[in-house]
Amino acid sequence: MRRFALKFLILCGLVWGGWWYLATTSTQKGVNTWLESRRALGWQAETQSITSAGFPLKITTLIEGLSLEKPGAQRNLTVPNLSLSAPIYWPGHATVELGNAPITFTAGEANLVLGSEGTRADLRLHPNAALQLESLSGQSTNVIADLEDVRIFDIAQVDATVQQGRTPEAYNISLTATGFALGQTILEKSALPPPWPASFEPIVADMTVIFDRPLDRRALQGPRPQPRSIRIAEVTAKYADTGLTLSGDFTVDAVGIPTGALRVQLRNWQNVYEMSVASGAVPAEWASTLEKMLRSMSDASGTLDLTITAQNGQLRIGFLPLGTAPRLIIR
Repeated sequence: MRRFALKFLILCGLVWGGWWYLATTSTQKGVNTWLESRRALGWQAETQSITSAGFPLKITTLIEGLSLEKPGAQRNLTVPNLSLSAPIYWPGHATVELGNAPITFTAGEANLVLGSEGTRADLRLHPNAALQLESLSGQSTNVIADLEDVRIFDIAQVDATVQQGRTPEAYNISLTATGFALGQTILEKSALPPPWPASFEPIVADMTVIFDRPLDRRALQGPRPQPRSIRIAEVTAKYADTGLTLSGDFTVDAVGIPTGALRVQLRNWQNVYEMSVASGAVPAEWASTLEKMLRSMSDASGTLDLTITAQNGQLRIGFLPLGTAPRLIIR
């Protein structure tokens, strides 16, 4: 009996190890296939190493020194450390983690560096042949962005979620950014008065997007799902006593033209106006005319309340035309 139990355990171990090997090999093959697809599109796609880890309970692929470069367009993306992992029983519950080394993006002569700590994204797919997206959530702390050694912004914490809604085509999207602060150089150029706080209050976004079909594996192999309805429940940002709130509803036709309205509320718009004039963003010869126009559109409390409408491919505020509406197409 003991000998049988021992043989059974050895057999189970061999089967388990074989399944782990096949799963990790398949994951590495998928990464290499993706790199080859980038190369086929004219990119230079390279890695320093691709290794496996996580035995016996996880399928983990570690990618070191990922580099994507588009020579003709002078664009380059460098990711020093990246890990892909999933429980061995269901690869559709995947986790992507970035190391603490900064990511570098170069476009022409501009060099953007993004740094963070604990950046992680969790992917949940439905266990079916289509592999529909059930949810995608991401978290990151101590996010920084530098452009040519000039600090653009800092964010203490970012949380984002995409969750499938009541119908398979609907996705609820939310984002919260805590401790968002502009870089010192930008603050100085913005001519902010010294008493203003160092950072914004939490920036919040909440919206629902309905696509023409669910987000699933076909999105990686063929035409992308396209938005057909966008409902912006809330986007808010507050800095000192100045606040911005957005809300709106749009439908999107088959060629990406939106129809609907976006409500924009800017509390204490005078602060933004004065900073724009002081920093030179608004030419002095236009300052007086712009101020009169803004005052005519604001209420007694100093809140600018505008509705931007999109109709027949054009944008306007009331009778004032703003130009052509952007096409909302996912390439």
